[in-house]
Amino acid sequence: MRILDKYISKIFLGTFFYCLVLFIFLYIIIDMFGHLDEILKYGVPILVLQEYYLSMVPFIILHTAPMASLISTISVINTMNRYDEITAMRAAGINIYRIFFPFICIGILISLSVFALSEKVLPLNMKNVTYIKENYFDKGASGQTKEKGDKIVNNITLYGKNDTIIFIESYNLSTHTARGITLLKQDKNGMVTQKLNAREAKWTGSTWESLNTIIYKLDETGAIKGAPLFFEQKNIDIESPDELISKGVNYEVMNFKDLWRYIKNFSNASPEIINRLRVEAHQKIAIPFASLVIIILGSSIAIRVKPRGKATTLLGIGLTIIIGFIYYATMAIFIAFGKRGIIPPLIAVQAVNVVFLSIGLLLIKN
Repeated sequence: MRILDKYISKIFLGTFFYCLVLFIFLYIIIDMFGHLDEILKYGVPILVLQEYYLSMVPFIILHTAPMASLISTISVINTMNRYDEITAMRAAGINIYRIFFPFICIGILISLSVFALSEKVLPLNMKNVTYIKENYFDKGASGQTKEKGDKIVNNITLYGKNDTIIFIESYNLSTHTARGITLLKQDKNGMVTQKLNAREAKWTGSTWESLNTIIYKLDETGAIKGAPLFFEQKNIDIESPDELISKGVNYEVMNFKDLWRYIKNFSNASPEIINRLRVEAHQKIAIPFASLVIIILGSSIAIRVKPRGKATTLLGIGLTIIIGFIYYATMAIFIAFGKRGIIPPLIAVQAVNVVFLSIGLLLIKN
């Protein structure tokens, strides 16, 4: 590594990690004050709070890494402009692409690291966050009586096998008991043909045994067809508890592989649901690599302006706000269009990164 690479990397990474720590600290403080009533009301232990916020760190990094990258990029470029270092490099015959090389390498490294974090660490951590929140912060919300030591997972929803949409109000990991079960059976056209309601079901190790089960047959309009069937006890064929928990707890924090498999199981669902899920899947890649796009775009713009004195700091703040606002506003608009089916999901999510990356590379070239 040359002296130039070490110099730029040292300033960049120092600022980057400082920003990440600051963002994590601010997020935790704001979130803690937001949950202060629940923390005091339910007497959440300090160790549980520590585990909760440590589990939140990957989520915070995922969403703040692009802004930290942008701030670091502007900071490095402004520092170099302030002391005419870029002018000196160009006068010494250093190519403009060579000056940008460390920024691109750092951007790729950050993006790959954040992507690995989101794929390997984030899903497990967010399940832990959901569990702690439901069992300590919101444990009085479900209205379910909970014995000491019980572990409850609330609001499980997924598209299961045999074209069945599954809703479960709560599942007790200690007793292997699910409560408030609703199953909607669909045909190949996505129409609901059967509805099953069960007050409770227990996992026996190989199947679910439900109690007080009612089955309704539905016609094409969704109206009940014929007399409902009542069973005091019935075996129901749905996923095992491990599959329900891994697939049915907040698809937004699944990794890309699991979410894409989930979409395939959802193949007979409505186009609106499929669009939303595909947009979420493409975001799993787009968000981590936003750091690389932001770094290239921010550096290509900042290097063209050479203010002096106090104007350097003010310009850095201004550029950070403007570039960040334009990028995130454009991304939000395209994602909204993608979820509504106006734009194909792949284009809705990836086009923003492609366009902004192209703008950055063109500015470097010219």
